[in-house]
Amino acid sequence: MTGTSGTGVVRGVSAMTTPHASTRLHRDYCRWRARQIAYGRWRPGADATPVRGHRRMLRAGGASYQAIARAAGVSPMTVHWLLHGEPSRRQGVTGRVRAAPAGRLLAITPAMLDEVARRRDATGTRRRLQALIAMGHPAASLARHLGLTPRTVPGIVRGTTVTVTPATHAAIRDLYGRIWDMPPAGRTPAERRAAPAARARAAGNGWPTPMGLDDDHIDDPAYRPRTRWRAATGTAVTPPACQSAQTPRPGRPQVRRNGTKTAS
Repeated sequence: MTGTSGTGVVRGVSAMTTPHASTRLHRDYCRWRARQIAYGRWRPGADATPVRGHRRMLRAGGASYQAIARAAGVSPMTVHWLLHGEPSRRQGVTGRVRAAPAGRLLAITPAMLDEVARRRDATGTRRRLQALIAMGHPAASLARHLGLTPRTVPGIVRGTTVTVTPATHAAIRDLYGRIWDMPPAGRTPAERRAAPAARARAAGNGWPTPMGLDDDHIDDPAYRPRTRWRAATGTAVTPPACQSAQTPRPGRPQVRRNGTKTAS
C-alpha cells in the first residue's frame, strides 16, 4: 500500500530522479490523494491561527523554541517559521499548516514543557551504555537490569533518544559504576551467544570500553574519546542482579576508568 509521509513523498515508492520515475511517482501520489478524498480522509492542512496563538502563549510562559519543538516532535525551525515565516525566501507568515504537526503543537501543555526542561542531554548516558555493550552486555539485558522498556535502551544507544530523565540518567550511571569492569557471567547458552554479538556490535561501531572513556568528561557532548573498541576481559564476573560492587584486592593497584592506577 502506498501513502505519503509528512514531506509529501509517497511511501512504498523509491525516490528516483529519472523523468520516468518522477512521472510514476506523481501518478501514484495523485491516485493516493484521490482515494483519500473519496474516503473523506483528505486533510491537506489546518488553520495556522490557533496554532500560532498557542505557540505565542507558550513562548510568553518562558518556553524556548527548542523546548516547544522537542515536546511536539517537530524541528525548532518549524516553530520559528509559524510566527515569522521565511524572510530569506521572501515567504511571509503562512495561513495553513500541515494537520499532523498542528495537532502536536496544539496538544502541548505547560506540564509537558516542564518535563522537557527537566530532561538532560543523553550523551553521557549513551556512552555508558555503549561501553557496557562493548564489555559484552547486550542492550536487552541492560534494559532488564535497569527496569526500562525494551525500546528505551536501544533508542538511547542509537542516538534517536537525545534527552533522558534525571532518574534514567542516575540509574544508568549507577549501574555503570558497579559493573564497568565486569563482563557478563555467561551462565546460560543464550547469554554466552549474546555476549560476543554485543562485542561485535561495539567493535563495528567503534564504541570504546569503559577503560577508553574519561569519567571527568563522559557527560560532555564536546568530548571525543581518543580510543575506539578494544577487546577487554574485565576483572570480575557480573553478579546476577548487577548489584554487587567490586572490591579491589588488598595490596594491589585499583584500575580506574581514566586509565590511571591508584594504590589501595
